[in-house]
Amino acid sequence: MTNNQQPGPTGVPTPGVPGQGQQPYPPQQVPPQQYPPQQYPGQPYPGQQPVPGQPYPGQPYPGQQPIPGQPYPGQPYGAQPQQPYPGGQPVPGQPYGAQPQQPYPGQPFAGQQPYPGQQQYGPQGPVPPYAPAGQPPGKPRGKGALILGITGGVVVLAVIASFLVLRNPVLPVTPQLPATTASVPSGPATVPGATVTPVTQTDTAQAAVQGYLQAVSGGDSASAIAYAANPPVEQSLLTDEMLAANQAVAPITDITITEGTGSDHQTVQAAYNLGGTPVSTTFEVTRVNGAWKLDSVAAPLPLDLSGTVGVDLAINGVPLLNINPAVFPGRYTVESVSGWYKLSGGTVQVDNATPSSSSTEPKLLLASSGVSAIRKAAQAKLNSCLKKNSLAPAGCGFGTYLPGNNKVRSSSINWRVVKGGTAMRKLSPSLDAPDSAIAKVSVKTRVDCSSTNGRRWRGFSTVHYVYATLSGGKVQVTLGA
Repeated sequence: MTNNQQPGPTGVPTPGVPGQGQQPYPPQQVPPQQYPPQQYPGQPYPGQQPVPGQPYPGQPYPGQQPIPGQPYPGQPYGAQPQQPYPGGQPVPGQPYGAQPQQPYPGQPFAGQQPYPGQQQYGPQGPVPPYAPAGQPPGKPRGKGALILGITGGVVVLAVIASFLVLRNPVLPVTPQLPATTASVPSGPATVPGATVTPVTQTDTAQAAVQGYLQAVSGGDSASAIAYAANPPVEQSLLTDEMLAANQAVAPITDITITEGTGSDHQTVQAAYNLGGTPVSTTFEVTRVNGAWKLDSVAAPLPLDLSGTVGVDLAINGVPLLNINPAVFPGRYTVESVSGWYKLSGGTVQVDNATPSSSSTEPKLLLASSGVSAIRKAAQAKLNSCLKKNSLAPAGCGFGTYLPGNNKVRSSSINWRVVKGGTAMRKLSPSLDAPDSAIAKVSVKTRVDCSSTNGRRWRGFSTVHYVYATLSGGKVQVTLGA
């Protein structure tokens, strides 16, 4: 009796304090005698005319009462005998007011010149700085000093301005073509001492597209990306290596650009030759910070490669690391790195940097080398199964058993092919997943054996399927009934 089995797949300075011995100011703020002569209050400057509505020099204001201890209006300071400052002792033979007194805070020692910038004080507050000898206090300095001060300020300003200009960051300049660029002349410097260097910029949308396509055809990926208003995020294929491969497959030549219209945005017409095929397309260009930039410099590859997951691929010979890459204009062919596969519909042409409205899904197929590898592995599997000392060898697709209580003597089992001996060498497998294939086959086998009680047995079984797994450069086969 015979049965078949079917296995399956798988981060201030402080004001100075006067010393002892210095002549103090009288209560009327009389300046020390050692200082240069000073204009007394109420006296006009030399040549000064009285101001209408004000009292003549030396006359009090209407209703003004003399202040005790101060001179009468029109009298010079120190003309009236005065009481000594509290605590001061009169010196014999000298009138009050000429006696040695303690200096007021902030007064210099006798004979001492004030410190530079030191504020002088009298009994009634700060005393204005003394003017040079022969010049009334408060009188403006000469024009020469004023001009010198302003000139010095300009020099300092110029130095600061120049320092600031030199520390400004250097901005990248978009690559230009001699025939399509214009130099922007620098105007006069508005800050003394500052200089402006002329910068060459892309002054037309036409020049931007021309420069971009020439960078692509010349294999300069960095310059091509620099023309983007917003550089693409995915750049695995936006490389010099990829551009060199593109030129080998389909070089870009005979570039012609037609000037567009618009002040801030233009649609620019471009024509060129791509590997012998004429191309006519458009590019969207926008003015960004005074320079024209392409809205996009790369487009998604218009191929749906989701059905190839698990298979190593290359595009124009360059390894493909992302099944959704961005590419420059060109002609692209996606292939399997392994010779076991081929892609039908894996060649596409990209004319511009605009995403395609549709994408092609290439079909992954077994190449002839893949078919041969499966056939070879299937035959080797069958040969191995035929040597098994088992009535139902695992993974072999054939098997049988003895009825009743009969037990087989393992050493007596002998399998052989009685029909379809060359079938494995003629398999036509097809992929049912990126890494597995299946093929139909018909191989009839026979087994001869003996039971432990001495009886002889014979049975038949047929292999109907071959399941192959392609992974890691190896092919593994399982046979099924």
